[in-house]
Amino acid sequence: MHKVLFKIGGLTVYTYGFCIALGLIGAVLLFWFLSKKLKLSERSFNFYSTAVMISVVVGFLFALLFQAVYDWIESGFKTFTLLDTGMTFMGGLIGGVAVFIAITAFFAKPQVKKDFWKTANIMAPCIPLAHGFGRIGCFFGGCCYGKVSDSPVAVIFPGMSQPVLPTQLFEAAFLFILCGVLLLLLLKFKRIDLQLIVYLGAYAVWRFVIEYFRGDYRGSFIPGLTPSQFQSIIMLLVTAALAFYIFYFDRVPFYGKEKVGRNFRFVALKDGGEFAAQDDIAEESDGRDESGETCDDEFEENDNGGQTEV
Repeated sequence: MHKVLFKIGGLTVYTYGFCIALGLIGAVLLFWFLSKKLKLSERSFNFYSTAVMISVVVGFLFALLFQAVYDWIESGFKTFTLLDTGMTFMGGLIGGVAVFIAITAFFAKPQVKKDFWKTANIMAPCIPLAHGFGRIGCFFGGCCYGKVSDSPVAVIFPGMSQPVLPTQLFEAAFLFILCGVLLLLLLKFKRIDLQLIVYLGAYAVWRFVIEYFRGDYRGSFIPGLTPSQFQSIIMLLVTAALAFYIFYFDRVPFYGKEKVGRNFRFVALKDGGEFAAQDDIAEESDGRDESGETCDDEFEENDNGGQTEV
């Protein structure tokens, strides 16, 4: 374990902070790449990039707040402080997502709102990427460790007398694999409707299970369950409700009352960044209207003379 990565004069760079920064940079670059790859409109990209930056900052505050509340409950409601407490990822995720949705609901223009679901699915692989680097930082920082074990993979952290499971590395491996699966769905199978649901559902199940192997006590919220396990149950229920809303009612959040099609897969995008169903793409690629005339002239006129509101 190396808490301090390096020192330059009076500047001390901690490994945990470096890993957090590395994860955030990687997530930003991945979001930029996927947005360009999937033709997210410039206006939507700028709006949601700003929304994400605000949400990340607020998410860190919520991560502190949630842990402070757990500590407060554990102390018998005697001591509450934000200065001497840890952070919980689940609290940060809940706070960040809530702020992101609120910003979209109150400040996004109608056409930008229509890109919400597409943007959310583009962001989905970025979250486990950043989180995975954060867990590596936890390992070097000596927090979020597992239970005492005589397993060959167990490690002894400074200040401990017995080896414990490196649950930080277990979770980092899971998160990187999850990121890869989400990218595979997005880039290989051309699905842009499953990423967020798969991420939320998979991480909720993983977090509930890995909590049984964690050895760092973080208080209790419901008897028999850790705070993260309780939140994982809520996350799984919300994910199930979201999936039901999307695939049963054929609608996506902030897209209005218009149905997107029961068999939609969003394998490609129309000009302007809107979703395109498989049948729509086939018709457009054919380049003909109902009368059999080619539509090239009409498209050319729209591109040169028409204006599309984004």
